[in-house]
Amino acid sequence: MTLSRICLGLLALAAAGAQGCVSVRSSHGYVLERGETELTARPGIDTKESVLAKYGEPSMIGAFNENSWYYMASTEQSRAFFRPETTSRSIVAFRFDEEGFVKNVETYSLEDGMEINLVSRETPTRGKELTFWEQLLGNVGQLPALTDQQQQVPGR
Repeated sequence: MTLSRICLGLLALAAAGAQGCVSVRSSHGYVLERGETELTARPGIDTKESVLAKYGEPSMIGAFNENSWYYMASTEQSRAFFRPETTSRSIVAFRFDEEGFVKNVETYSLEDGMEINLVSRETPTRGKELTFWEQLLGNVGQLPALTDQQQQVPGR
C-alpha cells in the first residue's frame, strides 16, 4: 500500500470518530408558534375552551385536580455516548376555577426543579431465582399444550 492510501484511510477513520463528538440537541413538548413569546391567559376572562383553542391540548392534566393544565417543553443536549443533559425546561400551569375560568397562570423553569433520589431497594418475590442456563434451557423437552380439537377422541 502506498503512503497516500494509508493517510487517506487514517483521515477517514478520524473523520468517522469525530462524528461521535457532535453535539445533538432535541426538543420535547410544547413548541411555541411563530410570533409567540410565552403562554398567557387573562384570569377571570379566558376559559378552558379559549386556552384549548389558543394552545391546543395540554401536555398533562393534573392527576388529582382536573382544573390544572400543564404545558411543558424541554431541550436536551447530548454528546457521543454520554447521558443527555437538560439545558432548558419551561412549564406553564393554568389553574381554573370550578366554572372553567382561568384563576391564575404560573411559569416554572429548570431552576425551579428538584433532584429526586430514587430508592434502589428491590421488592422480594416468592419463587425460585433461575440461572442463565435454566432460563435458556428451561423449555427444552417440554411438550406443547394440546388444543381442544386434539383433546377430542374420535368415535365418541
